[in-house]
Amino acid sequence: MTRIVVGLFESRSLAEDARNRLKVEGIPTSDMALRVLNPTGAIPSTMEPELDALSVDPLVFGNVRETFAKFIRNGETVVIVLAPTDEEVELAAYVLRLYAPVALDTMPL
Repeated sequence: MTRIVVGLFESRSLAEDARNRLKVEGIPTSDMALRVLNPTGAIPSTMEPELDALSVDPLVFGNVRETFAKFIRNGETVVIVLAPTDEEVELAAYVLRLYAPVALDTMPL
């Protein structure tokens, strides 16, 4: 029975590393998907004082909010693997666990 293995990662880079390892282990690219769930979030209110402090720092040039806000994001990313056999389910789950997912689940297709 074909199942889907889903791993949720804190960042796109961890998810991409996991996906690349799955490719190396022989999982076809056509059986995988990677999706960023929330690419950009609002600037947290707790960051306001730090951004204000940077705006008066003589070593920081330009508008701090425009320069650095793009690096403040949630970035949670999911890797989805279609696994037709029990061996591929186990392999996919094992590989995804190597990259410390926030959550990992297996479900029927």
